[in-house]
Amino acid sequence: MMERRLQNLLGAMESTLRRARLRRRLALCWTAMAVALLLLVVVHGFTGWDTRLVWWLVLAVGLGAAYFIRRREQRRPADFRALVAAIERENPEVRHLISTAAEQEPDESGKFGFLQLRVIEQVLKHRDRTLWVEGFRKKYASASNLHLLALLALLVALCLGGSPKWWHAKPGSSSPLFAEEITVTPGDAKVERGSGLVITARFGHTPPAEATLVLVSASGKTQRIPLARHLADPVFGASLPEVSEDGLYRVEYDTKKTRDYKISVFDFPALTRADASLNFPAYTSLTNQTIRDTRRVSAVEGTRLTYTLQLNKPVVSARFIGKDETLVLAAQSNSIALLNDFTLTNSTRYSLELVDADGRTNKSPPEFSIVVLPDRPPVVKVDFPHGDQRVSSLEEMQLVGEAKGEFGLLKYGVGFSVAGQEPQFVEMGEAAVANEKRLFTNQIAMEKLGVTPDQVVSYFVWADDHGPDGGVRRTFSDMFFAEVRPFEEIFRQDQSGASENQNRNQNQNQGENQGGNQNPRLAELQKQIVIATWKLQSDKQSAANRSKP
Repeated sequence: MMERRLQNLLGAMESTLRRARLRRRLALCWTAMAVALLLLVVVHGFTGWDTRLVWWLVLAVGLGAAYFIRRREQRRPADFRALVAAIERENPEVRHLISTAAEQEPDESGKFGFLQLRVIEQVLKHRDRTLWVEGFRKKYASASNLHLLALLALLVALCLGGSPKWWHAKPGSSSPLFAEEITVTPGDAKVERGSGLVITARFGHTPPAEATLVLVSASGKTQRIPLARHLADPVFGASLPEVSEDGLYRVEYDTKKTRDYKISVFDFPALTRADASLNFPAYTSLTNQTIRDTRRVSAVEGTRLTYTLQLNKPVVSARFIGKDETLVLAAQSNSIALLNDFTLTNSTRYSLELVDADGRTNKSPPEFSIVVLPDRPPVVKVDFPHGDQRVSSLEEMQLVGEAKGEFGLLKYGVGFSVAGQEPQFVEMGEAAVANEKRLFTNQIAMEKLGVTPDQVVSYFVWADDHGPDGGVRRTFSDMFFAEVRPFEEIFRQDQSGASENQNRNQNQNQGENQGGNQNPRLAELQKQIVIATWKLQSDKQSAANRSKP
């Protein structure tokens, strides 16, 4: 048995807690009833279904649930353990103190011991006991307010559902809750700048004799436009041919007017200007160039392109979309999209895609064309002599070459070699400017080469310039051959009617007189050897050029 004073203290708080709990549960019951009744009213208003039977059923069930909740709370015995747990949960400093005091039982004589009274006195004289009581009173007040609001909501639902006009309204007609005398279309609208807008006003009851559209633009200009009506149609309308700025509009009729509706004007992202900056490779010696407002760029490979795109509005995404790749542009806050320092390697076409903050894309993506011109090798050729030659071993063969580079030459010259030997390169000049034709002459002294009859000497011209990678590139002309002939050659006139045997003997004697030229295929074989050596040397030189930084 609990000590009397402690029981009185805890009993008062438990009673307050019980009443607060009852108010909360009743509030939940009233709220559920109000929501269900209002839902039935809405269903009837939109569909016209007769939901009165269900409405009364919900009301009866709700009242029955409330009575059951009240009776259950009244019959529930006092629960001091739940009360003590609530106090100790909100006041951790008295944890286990109140529960210990509540658990004390008197001895056989009906009295409490010294230590038991000491614990009970600590609870009864605790400095925060009034705060405990006040806390439960606040909970009760909060539950009471919630209960009152739920009752008001239920009262509103009962008033709406108890209206005879509501239940007898025809489906689709104006109902007491949703009735609007006028419906304005499109209401609040967003339109593209420069496009038209049609505004209509439909009257639910007897339409007025006339109606006026009042349009107020963002610049402060006010327009009053009469709305047109066709025959007995309850719809009035007007067309705005072009909307160029934000504004507000309303419909005025009789002595009434609608609320103000908002017109928001937007622009699709679009390109207004595209400036291209070309930074040419250093070896071309070309001056960097800026082309204003262009969508077509033509430049030599290796050129670095910077495209500055001026837009009509800031965007969150800008991309060049090509057939094989997509380039992401830097979208800046000042309505500029930038393609920075892009190296041109091959010709291609891109379409520009723009996306603004509202997810709108440009309506007509502009096309950009980039034409990359290859860095062609120099033009080198032998001007003189023309074709293969026959020379003596003591002859000095005059050689005239020509070279011209699209972006200039580093150096140029002639080359020659004896079959089976490494080619010899003779430099004839250097540092030619772009597209400047250089003619040069050199003599090949056969005696210094130590050639003998039937040997073959190859000759060609060459030129060096910068390749697309910036390294030195060597270009060769066609290769020609000089066949070394003997000093003396005997030519005999063909005797008609001679026998085949006599001709064979004459040819044999002629071969003996020419110094033993018994293998006419020897010169052709030497030419093949020279060509193979020259190709190996060319491949070696090309590999060395590619390996240079």
